[in-house]
Amino acid sequence: MASPAQIAANRANALKSTGPRSVDGKSASRFNALKHGMDAASIVIPGEDPAEYEALAAHYLEEYHPQSPSESFHVDAMLRADWQKRRLQRVEGDLYRSIIAESSNATLIAALLSDSPAAKLLARVQRQIAAFERTWYRANAELRRAREQAEPAFDRTVEHFLDFLSAKPAPGELASLRQSANTTQSDPKPTRDWPPIDEKTGKPLYFVG
Repeated sequence: MASPAQIAANRANALKSTGPRSVDGKSASRFNALKHGMDAASIVIPGEDPAEYEALAAHYLEEYHPQSPSESFHVDAMLRADWQKRRLQRVEGDLYRSIIAESSNATLIAALLSDSPAAKLLARVQRQIAAFERTWYRANAELRRAREQAEPAFDRTVEHFLDFLSAKPAPGELASLRQSANTTQSDPKPTRDWPPIDEKTGKPLYFVG
């Protein structure tokens, strides 16, 4: 047990701690809460490899890069659902082998429809696997929805502007543009008042000598 002097020294040291000050340090510390939430000791059971879980957690961090506590929560929920589904899939395989071994010469369908404890447990395990899949997809959808809502309005405006520029004009607009271009490029027609005509000779006045 720590002495009163040691407790006082620990409290004094804690007051001096201000956390990371550099940009790199702050960027790294941002994932501390998520790393602790993904601690293998909190979810890995005997017979499972903690290194496998940590590798899976690293893949999730690399793929989704959570930027806030809420995003970390969704990524953590996806990771746990994924890991627990993998665990139950191994149980599912063991139950299939057990049912086949117990069924003797019976078909697999007959064994699954039987009232054996293994068949009942298999049905429960499969329902739980489906539940973990739904949990994963809900967390993924919430993460995507949160990021779409946080997208700057400027980015959405730029996207709409680019879509407008790349959009093809309607056929009616094309016909209108062609008609306008033809009207603009057509040669002016000569007027009847020019050049003036000599009534006697029928020639233009600038030919009259």
